[in-house]
Amino acid sequence: MVKEASLLRLTPSLRQIFVGDGMAAIITRQLLGVVILFALLDIGFVLVTYMRDREGLGQRLLSLQADEIGAAITVAGAQVHFRPARLNREPIGDARVAFAAFDRQGKEIARGGPLELVQALMPPITSVASETRRDDHPNGFILRGVRKIVVQGQPFWIAITVEGQGLRPFWPVIRREMIEHVGVPLMPLASLLLMLNVAVVRRALKPLSMAVAEIEALKPRQIERRLTVPAIPREVRRLVGAMNQALDRIESTIGALRDFTADAAHELRTPLAIMSMEVDALPSSVAKTKLQKDLAATSRLVGQMLDMASADALLISEGATADLNAITSEVVAQLTPLALRKGHSIRFLNKNAPVIAGHAEAIGRAVRNLIENALAYTPEETEIEVSSGPGPVIAVRDYGPGIPLDKRQTALKRFSRGERDVGNGSGLGLAIAQRIAEAHGGAVEIADAPGGGALIRLSLKRKTR
Repeated sequence: MVKEASLLRLTPSLRQIFVGDGMAAIITRQLLGVVILFALLDIGFVLVTYMRDREGLGQRLLSLQADEIGAAITVAGAQVHFRPARLNREPIGDARVAFAAFDRQGKEIARGGPLELVQALMPPITSVASETRRDDHPNGFILRGVRKIVVQGQPFWIAITVEGQGLRPFWPVIRREMIEHVGVPLMPLASLLLMLNVAVVRRALKPLSMAVAEIEALKPRQIERRLTVPAIPREVRRLVGAMNQALDRIESTIGALRDFTADAAHELRTPLAIMSMEVDALPSSVAKTKLQKDLAATSRLVGQMLDMASADALLISEGATADLNAITSEVVAQLTPLALRKGHSIRFLNKNAPVIAGHAEAIGRAVRNLIENALAYTPEETEIEVSSGPGPVIAVRDYGPGIPLDKRQTALKRFSRGERDVGNGSGLGLAIAQRIAEAHGGAVEIADAPGGGALIRLSLKRKTR
């Protein structure tokens, strides 16, 4: 059992061929079945041919018996010995065998078998190397013959009589013939044929495997990528072409949705600005305050919709760089007045973040959304801490209710507010930051801040300068 387990560990490719559900494995198993069927048909054909050749079977049986008897003869100088202990004849069913061995002078050196069969032995003729006679009767057959053999350079003649019935006495001959004339030449040929078939199948399916690898490598943000169309085979070329056409349609649909979102958000900015001016001109009242708050929330939502559309379509040009310290400092300076109006204080900590290869304006949008998210979901009179570094990381720490562990993955999705339903957030801020981080090979990480609140880290893993 241990040996079998070790063999399976050492040959995973063979295990995949014989038990896998891939196309290559299925075709290989079918080819293996064809090879086995061909071998069985060949064996059956040869077997039927031999079974019909009674004379040939009789001659081969006598030759086999003569070879086995000859193995018991030894020659030491002028002395010839017959060693019965070395006589190891293969059983031939219930057939009876008698034999006698003679040297070149016709002197008998050994005999064996039933007396009546010994008396029926054919006398050897030294000028004849092989002689066979078969007599059939209602109860079976009698084979008689003489075979010349050579032992250590000296000739001997073996006279043999076999009495039996049916095919059972001939099975040793048939088995040997099958091994020597079918098994030995057929097995290497069948193995070579199978290996060549496997190689051909794998080569033929290689374009399909390459297409599958390219499909698996596609990312949601890389819808502009297309699969490489192989020259051959035609079926795979058509399949890949159809997949590329499907990707074209998906990209067109997604692009239309993005354009619609961006256009709608852009068109809403002007009427919202006009409404804000008109509301500001109204006399002070509770209704005016509520309208101003609602318009501010709506304006932020529209702005975030534009940010999301930009983040979804973000492409980072070759050679573009982003100074994370400068970006973070600038965003903090821009949002400090907003933080003060909302009753917050905001502090920037420079921890020596590097300059990275990235889109500076997009990273600024991500940081702005993280800070606005903290301002929207944290109580007044609390501080927001924003730090850049160490490493390509920008962190925003607040003293709000935090984000429960089981809600953190959901919080990164669009319009997800989870249990942080205080404030006027829209649930887009973290999603925008996540999209921009993914475009830079990073991610948004949510953790509990020491002393309470949430710690949101924008990790960017693109190569630093």
